[in-house]
Amino acid sequence: MTALNLNQPLVQFSQHSPLDLRQRHLAKHCFWEEYDQLLIVDARQIIPSLGVFALPSWDKMMLDAEMIGDYPSFLKPFDWPKVPALQAWLKQIPQWVQDSCKLFPQQQLKLLHYCAKYPQIFELLDHSPMLAWRLVSSDLQEPEIVALLSGKRQELVGQLGWPGKAETVKLLRNLRLRFVNQQIAEQIEVCILDPKRLDGLQALPRINSMALSLAAGFPELIGSRLHQSLAQLPCRPMQCQSMIALLADVLQLSELLTHSGWIAQVAQCRYLSEVDAIYQQALQSSLPIDLTLNVDFLHSVATPLENDAQRQQLSLAVQHPWHLIAATLTPEQRIVAWQEIDEHGEKQVWSALVALPQAADDATPQVLKIRGKENQLAQAKQLSDLHLWLLQTSKAE
Repeated sequence: MTALNLNQPLVQFSQHSPLDLRQRHLAKHCFWEEYDQLLIVDARQIIPSLGVFALPSWDKMMLDAEMIGDYPSFLKPFDWPKVPALQAWLKQIPQWVQDSCKLFPQQQLKLLHYCAKYPQIFELLDHSPMLAWRLVSSDLQEPEIVALLSGKRQELVGQLGWPGKAETVKLLRNLRLRFVNQQIAEQIEVCILDPKRLDGLQALPRINSMALSLAAGFPELIGSRLHQSLAQLPCRPMQCQSMIALLADVLQLSELLTHSGWIAQVAQCRYLSEVDAIYQQALQSSLPIDLTLNVDFLHSVATPLENDAQRQQLSLAVQHPWHLIAATLTPEQRIVAWQEIDEHGEKQVWSALVALPQAADDATPQVLKIRGKENQLAQAKQLSDLHLWLLQTSKAE
């Protein structure tokens, strides 16, 4: 089993960020030219560098004899508010094509134009959208892309820097993702380039983001009962992040307690609730039997915990093994905790592992891990509050 490195940030949160507010305003500056079949976008007041530009209709893209131009890579018109002018442009585009292009964080318009102009990419988008996106977002020129379309899929993936194997093609075809961000793109890369992961994923008929994340982060669980079960479940971004955090916590706790047999137990679980039960049982067994919860020592701002009694209370309050993690800390690391009042007027305990560099060190303070009640992940508010405290603390020192 590979040991977890506590010097690396373990904060997990969804990277499927909301649409840039500027793009929401762009929708209000769209004009549909029926005769020319163009969506005119006047971005001069919103994003001056774009000026005024035009997006051809789906039909116009299909009949385009000119080379496909360079669209601004960050534009996401499928996420814009559905104003009448935009609706007129969208209505020609098949809904499944819109949904497929919307999966990706950039180059959506370039992918759309290639899909309209070349039937081979239209088909590729249907069967393997990740491969279609990787192809059109590569550094290849249009003639080079067209030349690759006439060959075998294995040759195509090989030209894109992946192993030119049938297993690569199968993995890409079996991906079922709700969206793709930088983190997911990196997970796909890890699974494709590692022969063990690539071979292990061949048995799964479908690979959702949870199955992908498990394979990328926990190769010892590939193909297990838990892996196969997760691959069948619908999942949302935060569910996936919670799964990653839970499995990381289970493996970390097994190392802290030197209990290597847990991997086999976790692998045989069918649901994450069973994994959590294993984790909770082990955590409780590591704490004093007669421990009674008392967190009156906590304040409304983050405070470093300096003694084992407080760390045990914190572990009990948030269901995280801070009392064991304390023995592994480096000199610049601190376990901190605080209380806040939630929207229901109830006190909630939050805890974190942070790195406070020494005064002579130019490194930036970091949040390495943050957990709340029932070992839950932090939301934007807790991360923001903690980063602000770190900034103020580092300046004071």
